[in-house]
Amino acid sequence: MSGWDALHRELGVALQSAEARRAYRLVRSNWEALSDFEEPEALVSFLTAREGDSRAKDGLLAGLVTLVQIGTAASFFVALLWLGLWPGLDSVYRRCLRRTEHPPAEVVSSVAASFMALVARVNLSGVHRVAGTLVRGTERDVLKAWQKDLSEQRRRARLESLTEVNGWGPSVAWLTPFVSRGRSFSAEVEELRAWLLPLTGEDTALVVSLVLREEDAVEVAASLGVSPETARKRVRRALERLRKMKKKIPDKDFLSRNGGWGCFLEFVDSETTERAPGGSR
Repeated sequence: MSGWDALHRELGVALQSAEARRAYRLVRSNWEALSDFEEPEALVSFLTAREGDSRAKDGLLAGLVTLVQIGTAASFFVALLWLGLWPGLDSVYRRCLRRTEHPPAEVVSSVAASFMALVARVNLSGVHRVAGTLVRGTERDVLKAWQKDLSEQRRRARLESLTEVNGWGPSVAWLTPFVSRGRSFSAEVEELRAWLLPLTGEDTALVVSLVLREEDAVEVAASLGVSPETARKRVRRALERLRKMKKKIPDKDFLSRNGGWGCFLEFVDSETTERAPGGSR
């Protein structure tokens, strides 16, 4: 079992203790929004389902963030918050794993640290979508931390090279050419959008919004004047076209330090065959 899977299992176990059940019952008796969720598992199921009122979900997530921030049975509500956002955080972990040469255990640690730091400091008064803010913010912070570490490694390598007495080059091997870690995820997505446009045409906005940015399908569909089911069908067809063109697409430096288009299409294969909007998971 991987460290990420082990984390998921441990979070699930955290909901089972007698202390956790007591904490949930106490909060539920004073929080009307929880009245429909007799057990914490029911709350998690609602938060992770593709269907459901996105505003209601955001209200529940905001409440969980507040409970964590004020320290109310913190470990239990931390577990609830993790599990309620697990589909999005799972995608963040898998994308980050593809972006780096770090071992999986280090990626787990980076995602967990960034998520918990963000939960501790987020100001909900300025947040429109809690789920999107926490998920995308976690990914952003992981990449920023990696960029900072990489910059420090390169700085140290330059300093050591200056002290090399024989003048034959740096005493520490230079890192592999840096590509995507130097750009934000949003910048990469916008550049990728431009390259996708000739391939997926009018469906490009849907692919970017639903697959890459993981935005709410109902809201995206409404903004484009189509039904959610139509939006999902168009995304599935677009992804199928991309998979069929995989061998014909030239390599570009998108979404991975080493992968380019190939990495994006591997992402499409693994993340959308089962996880495509409207698919089973």
